[in-house]
Amino acid sequence: MTEIRILSTETVNQISAGEVIERPASVVKELIENSLDAGADEIAVEVGDGGKRYMVVRDNGKGMDGDEVELAFEKHATSKIRTIDDLDDLRTLGFRGEGLSSIAAVARVRVTTKPRGATEGTELIIHGGEKKSSKATGCPEGTTVEVEDLFYNTPARRKYLKKTGTEFAHISEVVTRYALAYPGTQFTLFHNDNELLFTPKTGSLEENVKHVYGADIARKMIMTETSDDLISMKGALGKPEVSRSTRDHIYTFVNNRYVSNSLLRDAVVEGYGTLLPKNRYPIAVLNIRIPGNEIDVNVHPTKIKIRFVKGDTVKEEVSRGVRYALLGDDLAPSPRTPPREIVVERPDHREASSDTTRQQRLGITEEEDIPLSKLSLMRVIGILDDSYIIAETPEGMALIDQHAAHERINYERISKVREHRIESQRLVSPVNMELRAKEAAILRANEALLKTLGFEIEPFGRTTFRITGLPVVLGELQGREIITSVLDELMAMKGSSLEHRREEMIRYMACHSSVTAGEMLSVNSARDLLVELGKTENPYTCPHGRPTMIKFSKKEMDRWFKRT
Repeated sequence: MTEIRILSTETVNQISAGEVIERPASVVKELIENSLDAGADEIAVEVGDGGKRYMVVRDNGKGMDGDEVELAFEKHATSKIRTIDDLDDLRTLGFRGEGLSSIAAVARVRVTTKPRGATEGTELIIHGGEKKSSKATGCPEGTTVEVEDLFYNTPARRKYLKKTGTEFAHISEVVTRYALAYPGTQFTLFHNDNELLFTPKTGSLEENVKHVYGADIARKMIMTETSDDLISMKGALGKPEVSRSTRDHIYTFVNNRYVSNSLLRDAVVEGYGTLLPKNRYPIAVLNIRIPGNEIDVNVHPTKIKIRFVKGDTVKEEVSRGVRYALLGDDLAPSPRTPPREIVVERPDHREASSDTTRQQRLGITEEEDIPLSKLSLMRVIGILDDSYIIAETPEGMALIDQHAAHERINYERISKVREHRIESQRLVSPVNMELRAKEAAILRANEALLKTLGFEIEPFGRTTFRITGLPVVLGELQGREIITSVLDELMAMKGSSLEHRREEMIRYMACHSSVTAGEMLSVNSARDLLVELGKTENPYTCPHGRPTMIKFSKKEMDRWFKRT
């Protein structure tokens, strides 16, 4: 007897649905795209429990009549294309005809829709791909799709859904993408009946950036519009001073479709070139127009990936366009802060000595030996390039990286209180901060962790939070800047264990509370830094494994100068 058999229609539909619907955010993406293709300029998204309980997408688009709405849920039913050749001049977001049928195959769906000018609408109910009812009903013009109990009939897939905060973060990211791509459309996002995102239909990308990122960031965005041989490009580029630690804030669209494309992201980063330090990335929103026959949009069922026929040319033109836009603007950041005196524990038996003995020309001072517990005696004789402490040792000389050394000190100091709550310092003037919906969700999900680390943050609106206190170890760092960087770090670690997030956050705080290369230290501060470094368990590397110092023996130096 043969073991080969034809799968049931139900099984085939559920398998096919898995290619398109991976999580609640996939549902929201498909429904928003349908709304935009229907000409809607007002779209509201409502979700409960991160979309695991329910999702609703309402629009004021052209709607459907009774026959159309039933046909729309048939597999590969679409109004977007007729033949494969239509993909060369695609003007819509959806075209496969898989979205609605895939959603209906793995959820309970209720649709109400009414064409413009019609006297009545239609209600269609489908559970697990099976039509339950269809009838005339009263409803507003446009279409509302309600999706409940996603994956209720495929429990093996439902168990892989993440926590509510994680799933909602993915949904808010989808809505944010389309809000940035379609400034002429009003978007509203609700989670558990709370409005968390609103962008008006102003037609202004700058205005939508303001609603997504806040007014401060919007003021530091450069609006650009360029045209080259193959592509035209329109968007917003963040000045280097508002850079981020991940590429998550680079939004790339091709013909108004959001795409996840490493070629485009790399092109944007290359356009910034040396304007950004290593491991820092820009905030950027770029919508690229390119002829349909120059791209393949049919690479993946979710339509989020594309291929370029002339990839190298596209990359070069995007990079050049970004570079020209940036260099044509004033990129000067805020004035440099004055020389910094770092605060470390000074031995009780010593008093602060004056820097008046320092020789300005050579940067040499007659400092006495530094008592160190784990390092040989050192005498500070100068500071090189505001980055490296030069010290004489019994064996010869040492160069100490001031940032790496301070980072090791702060890391061990913070780690010692990791089982307890890190002390917080109240801000004299609390700082209000507007976040993206995705960032707000991440912050709420990590509220308890941040509190133990010394961050005092409280809700102050839909996606606005008030910062009232920061960890004492962060000193005088600006609250707004440190929180945006912390959120970037937490988003990069989503899905990881609490212990891993805590450890990484401690390393992060140690790094950002430390004096940096290029900051001026007094000789007294340099000496105190080495005293504290000698008290650490591991004074030879920073928490990331970089060396804190390099030593040169007198014998080595004698060989360099041919003295032996």
